[in-house]
Formats: sequence, structure tokens, C-alpha cells
Amino acid sequence: MIKLEGYKPPAKSSLRVAIVEDNATARMNLRSHLMSIDNFDIASYSNGKELRNGMRIANFDMVFIDFHLGQAKNGVEWIQQLIDTGAFRPSMGLFFVTSDSLPQTIGQILDLYPDVIVIKPYTIKGLTTNVKHYLHARQQLLPALQYMDAKKNENALAFVNERLSNGVAKRVEADFIKLKGRLLLSDKRYEEATQLYSSVLERSNGVLWAHWGLIKSEFFTGKWQHCKKMLDRLIDESLTKDKAYEWLASVEIGKQNYVLAEQLLDNIKDSELTIQATRLKTLCYKIQGKSEEALCLLEKKVQSNLSVKERLVDYAMELARYHLHLAEHFSEKHADESLSAAKVMLGKASKGIADRQSQMQKDTMLALAYLLDDDKPRAQRIIAESAHTNQFTKANIPTMIDAVRVWFGLGHTEKARALLDECDEQLMTHENHIESLIASDLLITTEKSLGIGKERALAINEKGLAEYQQHKFQSALSYFYRAYNMFPGVPAFSLNLLQCLSDAQQTEYKNVSIDKLVDELGSISLSDKNLKRMDSIRQKLKKIA
Repeated sequence: MIKLEGYKPPAKSSLRVAIVEDNATARMNLRSHLMSIDNFDIASYSNGKELRNGMRIANFDMVFIDFHLGQAKNGVEWIQQLIDTGAFRPSMGLFFVTSDSLPQTIGQILDLYPDVIVIKPYTIKGLTTNVKHYLHARQQLLPALQYMDAKKNENALAFVNERLSNGVAKRVEADFIKLKGRLLLSDKRYEEATQLYSSVLERSNGVLWAHWGLIKSEFFTGKWQHCKKMLDRLIDESLTKDKAYEWLASVEIGKQNYVLAEQLLDNIKDSELTIQATRLKTLCYKIQGKSEEALCLLEKKVQSNLSVKERLVDYAMELARYHLHLAEHFSEKHADESLSAAKVMLGKASKGIADRQSQMQKDTMLALAYLLDDDKPRAQRIIAESAHTNQFTKANIPTMIDAVRVWFGLGHTEKARALLDECDEQLMTHENHIESLIASDLLITTEKSLGIGKERALAINEKGLAEYQQHKFQSALSYFYRAYNMFPGVPAFSLNLLQCLSDAQQTEYKNVSIDKLVDELGSISLSDKNLKRMDSIRQKLKKIA
């Protein structure tokens, strides 16, 4: 029996519940129904901003949130923001209420690990059944959830494993398995997660959360061929079609098939593209040199969200980022136009910024704009003020990369290199596949433009070797693959990646297969030492085959 160190038994007071619904009648009805189920302490809000403010003064046990919240950000966007800032804790029960069963909507909701999705119009009986089941499962899982709140996922997983091994009631077994899968994914234990989700689907192929858990596991393990086959099948599922297109596009971008990725994203209407899917499509356009299409898409998104300040900030900054990209590649005259457009967009974004991370992102991009405009004193002043009030290590990866470019341009190379190391750490722990792809592209592009591609590739390879020596093959693969892509043609990088694949007993990693690596290494001259390594690896590969 494990010791529940740090576990606090629940107090006997009533659970605190937050309801977020923009329709006053629907909000009152839901409140009334919940009060008939249990003596909850309920707070009601009409939008996500009110919920965010409410969370600053109260801790909630359960949150019921509508997907559509008027003209503002939708429920998924608000919950994601609250998760990113640490306001939404793992122990909070998440109930999504929606009358929209469109594939894109359900797909977005599933990404947040909701406890329950309530489809309107719901019956009181159905709502009661779902809430009572959640309360019963919560009581059983509470020690694990509290460990997760305290960022002690290892303890949470140990608790869940012990309960499952000792046998739990059939009624809550799926809840325990679902939480175990979530913990394994969070801890990057993708092989174990793959086995867990596969076993669930063998018993019941219709479990959506298990499908998406398996897809995530195989995507991050680099087993993209099998991942793609699963997604092809899910295209026919009405509830997950659009999300499947996003994932398929991500796979094709990772394999550098940008035309096919663009065609896959064309299956989703521009008006229904999420901010992440918009970033994916913009990346496809950028790499193919389709600047007009990229600008058109982003400008359309900005215009359609002028009345939604929170979402306007995201799209305005994406458009500003693209203008900065163009400024670096255009002639002087056109570069001036792009820099001016970027500054206008950042000014537009600043009017709706309500959180520190967005403010940091805007300031850093503005400093980069002035640096590109050859106004170093102003760039220095902006980045110095931002660094004084913020910790760049807590920023998202694109913001850190912008800061790297500014520090390098101003001659502060040590600060820039320290941030690059932080980018490496964040990239290894990123749970969002789209953000991970976009960040990787930005990182490699920046390193090459700064002329430090080889230096960084060698450093990344060293990190891979350190992970490999500890038999952490999945994280080692990630580092070796990055070094291999950052500076192609180095035999040691190819050999390290091939050897790690053989030890992990894997035939592929993302868009690289063992056959491809063997052919590449066979076409170049190797040193005697590397030839011996190659012979040793071939023996291992025979066993895998």
C-alpha cells in the first residue's frame, strides 16, 4: 500500500460549482437542476472572463461551461487559457454543455479531457446520472487528482496503478483507466500509453477518448504510418472528422508533404478553422512560398473577429508575425511596408490584451520589428523593459524564439543561448502536437538564419546521447531526430538515430525509416569506427525485421 503523502481528505462542506453560460435562462435552469441533485455551492457567470476573475477568489470543484459563449471566445478557448495559466487545476471536474455536435466542436472539446459532454437539449434524468457518476468516480480518484494539483504525477500514477491492481468497481474502472492514460501521456510514457489505449479499443472500438489517446501516443512515438491509418479510418466518424483532418495534416507537415497537408486542411471551412488549424495552414503556405494566400487567410480571420477582443489578439499577432517573416525576405522597399503592417497589427492586438503572456509576446515582437527596422536603441529599450517585468523562461516557445532573435541582433548572445536551451526543454515537454510542429519549424529556421545550425545540432545530439545512456529511448529519439534534421549529412547523427531506433525496436520515427537511414549511410564514406558501429547495428536490425 502506498503512503498518501500530501493527500488531504475532502472536507465535508458542499462542493463549489461554477456555471458559465451566456444565456440567462439556460444558466438559471442548469443551476436549478444541479441544486436538485445535491446541495452544491454554485456561482454563475455569463462568459469566460467572469469565470477567470471568479477563479482568482474562489476554488471550484466542478465547472459546467457552454461551448458557445456569444461573440466572445468559446468555452474550449477559455478553459485552455485557464489551464495554460495554471488557474484550472486537474482536480476540477470539467463538464461541457453544448447544442453543437459538429465534428470540429466535439474534436476541440475532447482535446481537454472533459469528464462529461452534455448535449443540449438534455434531460434532467440524463444530467443527474452523469453528475452522480462523476461524483462517485471523483471520490475514488480524489487522492490522484490532488497529487496532480501538487504536480506529483508519479504519486498519482502509483495510486491509480495500485487501485487497478487491487481491483476497482466496474462502475469506475473506465474512469481509472482514462486517468491512467492521461498521466502516461503527460509523463511521455508513450509505449505504455499505446498498450493501455489499444487494450481498451480491443474490448470496445467505439471509445472516442481511447482513439484519440492512441493517436497521440503513436504520433509522439513517431509511429506515423500506423497513426495515419487510424486517422484515415476516423475521417468517416461524423463526430471526429475535422479533428482527424488536423491530425493528418500535422503528420504530412512533419513528413514535409506540404501540398497534401494544405489539401487536407481545405476540407475544413476557413470560418471553422481553429487558431491552431489556422497556424498549421499558414505554415503550409509559408513553406510553399504562398504569401498572398497566407495573408488572405490571416486578414480574413482578423476581420471576422474584430468584435471578439480575446480572439482578435491571437489572430492579429499571427498576422504581425507573418509580416515580420516577409520583412526578413523582401527587398528594402517591401520590407518597410511589411514592418509597418506588423506594427499596425501589434497596435491592434495591444488594445485587447488582458494577460501577461500575451503582453510579453506583443512586446517581444515589437522589439523584433524595430530591430529589423534598424532601430536598435528602441528594440533594446522594449526588450529590456519586458525582461525586467517578465520571465522569458515562462513564455511560450514562439515568444522565446523572438527574444532569441532580438538578443542575438543586439549582441547579447549569452542571453540568447540560455533561452535556446529553455526552448529545447519546453519542446521536449510540449503536449500539443500542432504547437510542437510550429515551434520546431520556428526553432530550426531561426538557428539557420543566425548561422548557429551546426553548433546547435551538436548540442542537441549531446542531449540525445545523455538520454540514450539512461535508456530513455523516446526522448533520445526526439533529440537525435532534431539534430539529424537541423544539420543533414553528418554520419554521426544518422548513426545515432539508427542505433536508437534499433534499441527501441522501432522501424520508423516520424518521416525517417530504418531502411532510409541504412541507404543514406551506405551511400557515404564512413570511418573504420563508424563501419564497426554500422555492422553492430545491422545485427540488431535483423532481429527487428
